[in-house]
Amino acid sequence: MDYLLINIKLEKSPHCQLPISKSSKNKTLFLLLVSAALVSGCGLIPDHQIEPVKMDIPVHWQAIENSNGMVSNDWINSFSTPELTHLITEALHYNFDLKAAAARVKTAQALVRINGADRFPQFSFGFDARRSQRNSTSGFRISSPISNSFGIDFSINWELDVWGKLQNRANAAELDFKASEADYRAARFSLAANVAKSWFNLIEARQQSHLLQKKVTAFETARQIIEDGYAIGVNSALDVRLARANVASAESQLQAQKIQLDNTSRALEVLLGRYPRAEILGADQLPRLQHTVKLGLPVALLRRRPDILAAEHRLAASDQRVSEAIKSLLPTFSLSANAGTNTGDIRDVLNYDALVWNIIGNMTQPIFQGGRLIASKFQADAINEEALANYGQIVLQAFFEVETAIKAEQLLEKQEQALSLAVTESVEAENLALEEYNAGIVDMTTLLEAQRRSYDAQSALLQVSNQRLTNRINLYLALGGAFSKQESKQNPEQVENNNLPIQLLSQD
Repeated sequence: MDYLLINIKLEKSPHCQLPISKSSKNKTLFLLLVSAALVSGCGLIPDHQIEPVKMDIPVHWQAIENSNGMVSNDWINSFSTPELTHLITEALHYNFDLKAAAARVKTAQALVRINGADRFPQFSFGFDARRSQRNSTSGFRISSPISNSFGIDFSINWELDVWGKLQNRANAAELDFKASEADYRAARFSLAANVAKSWFNLIEARQQSHLLQKKVTAFETARQIIEDGYAIGVNSALDVRLARANVASAESQLQAQKIQLDNTSRALEVLLGRYPRAEILGADQLPRLQHTVKLGLPVALLRRRPDILAAEHRLAASDQRVSEAIKSLLPTFSLSANAGTNTGDIRDVLNYDALVWNIIGNMTQPIFQGGRLIASKFQADAINEEALANYGQIVLQAFFEVETAIKAEQLLEKQEQALSLAVTESVEAENLALEEYNAGIVDMTTLLEAQRRSYDAQSALLQVSNQRLTNRINLYLALGGAFSKQESKQNPEQVENNNLPIQLLSQD
């Protein structure tokens, strides 16, 4: 069979070469080949494009003057706590919320194949075997002949993606899958950060318990001294009452702190995927922050934060669904073909002479469906606008988190320095008050006030030290990226800035 070769050029599409038979008997084949060429990527309708978010992003962070240097992708090791690294690794393997996030990624991956399957021909095969008996009369005789019927059926159904509607649907599913992957990376990052925070909270709760135990012991000693003095007429009943009240108050605080310690330990074990037995004790001391954080540039945040990447993918997916909704108003082209045999002898099932076949080309143009298609288009537009607004809000929230964490980093450091001085002075004041009380220079109220100030200052210092650690983790979390070198290799940072759905208005 001879064929001619012609070129069909469609607007904004590559050339599609089609063989055409010279014989008039093959007009049907020609139509099939033309339709197949249209489905192979010769789209006629441009995809929907939305205006990017306009945002004024500065060159440097506003909360600090110097923010040079690349952001670290290995912040776990900056705390120099091997036990914390081990706990984070355990959580990444056994945390159930993370496993659920991983399952959602698999679901999205399956939806990619499901939504992409409509672009390809759908093949089906059937086999049929029947045996029947029918009574018939002829004169005075009744006959009951038995007949057999065997058949096979092979069918093809194919919706031709002339306008690219099915491709839009497949693209949207692919972008949803990428968004779920970004969500999973964010979940891993968040889990590592929460384990670290819980670990530091556990250490602080343990230190606070030890401090309160010392406070109870000191107040018990003071109470005993005061009661002994009262017995010999040196101290008044008021001094005794105040001393006993201080002991009871400190004991109450100690029990409340033990509850906090127990809850923190069990919560950490749940993060690790363990049964909450409160068996994790924590370290003796909180780690000290030894260095500052390299912050990078603000614009780099758009490619470091997984939540921003997820929002970007969802925005792009909504664009694809708007294009799909628009193209749903256009005609739908499809092909269907059936071939098979039907015979009374199973040996003739594959006999070519018994073959019956047909090929049908179909075009369907929606005319009136009660406004459903137009409403679907409006719905897709609204969802797209929502995705655009969500993207802009997520970007702003990301910058807010970084800027506030940077500022808190500076202020918490100054607060810790001030409290360190307050602890030194209050401890010395407590020791001096005890000496002067024993010497009869000051009264009991002065001693009790000095003790209270001393322990309050030490407790506040522990809280602020833990707040600095928590804020440091929040800063790393806000900057995005990875929390370990291994994680950085598994999820390489995307550094390209082209085709961002955001327009930088100005940079100072």
